[in-house]
Amino acid sequence: MNQKITIRDVAEKAGVSISSVHLALNGKKGVGEETRQHIQEVADQLGYRPNVLASSLKRKPRTIVIALPSEHGSNRYFYPPIWKGIHDFMEQQPDAANYIELPYSDDNELDVKSELKERIANRQIEGLLTVGHIDLLDDDDWQRMERNGVAVTFINSERRGTKYLTCVEPYYDVIGRTMAELMTSRTTSYGSFFLCAGNPKYLSHSMVVRGFDAYLEENHLQNLVYKDFSWTMDEINYIHILRELMRPDIAACGAVFSQGTILLGRALEESGKKDKLYAVGSDISKETIERLNAGVINNVIQKNPYAQGLMGLRSLVDYFNGTTPPEKIYVGADVVFKSNLAMYEHGTSGVMLM
Repeated sequence: MNQKITIRDVAEKAGVSISSVHLALNGKKGVGEETRQHIQEVADQLGYRPNVLASSLKRKPRTIVIALPSEHGSNRYFYPPIWKGIHDFMEQQPDAANYIELPYSDDNELDVKSELKERIANRQIEGLLTVGHIDLLDDDDWQRMERNGVAVTFINSERRGTKYLTCVEPYYDVIGRTMAELMTSRTTSYGSFFLCAGNPKYLSHSMVVRGFDAYLEENHLQNLVYKDFSWTMDEINYIHILRELMRPDIAACGAVFSQGTILLGRALEESGKKDKLYAVGSDISKETIERLNAGVINNVIQKNPYAQGLMGLRSLVDYFNGTTPPEKIYVGADVVFKSNLAMYEHGTSGVMLM
């Protein structure tokens, strides 16, 4: 028996997103005519047919815009599993909503910002899935969405002062405490720590740091902690991290975010400290897998981005189907060792909620 052709098969063969296939095959706006014809040709070649009868029995789908950093460039260290979780859900429920994907990066940020603002102004958005630190919108945009009843789900962390439906995130305080416990349990009581602490304006960074500090204070530990609050991957920030690692009193180091983990791993290698300092990183990527296997990094705390993406999109679809989610949806986070790395290499482990 032939395997059933899915909307994802068509998207992969055509080299487009799942939402583009959905728009093209349902005669909706949002794709160019040339792209629409190409998608239709690929669908015909594969023998894919949408379930027209099932779709006709449903009410008009809501428009959900997914505005997230893309999977490319420096975003590749964290966002690919998020997008995979989103696409897996879209494949499971392709007709549950009118999905509009707006991945953005430095190359297209202005275009995405313009389209998103236009959709908000023209009421062409009913649900928004995004991250709390998104900087594409201003206060007027958020207020307009609130007046128009747009349901907003944040993943990774919420945006301060913004009304939202739910936020899908791990327990950042627990992650910080776990990182502190790992580092203190493997070093002397007088050794100092270095922490790539990220952007203090990002709750997903600052709450981990807060948990780290709280663990030391509550356990009456006197270890000195040096912190670097840079969050971009430019060479100036890297040199600063490299210099910090050269301090003679540093016994362990850590990074609370994915890009910091990449810079920290490079600094450990180039400083000759990879076998001398205990290192804890954040988030699984190709580069962190390589450094975990090589012993450059001892542990990685995986924040389950796959589940964040999947559960975030599901929360909006469920809401439009009559189920209101809790204000916070927490996903599990895991400590990854070299010995259990195989469980996490594909980025889909741990979809269960804590």
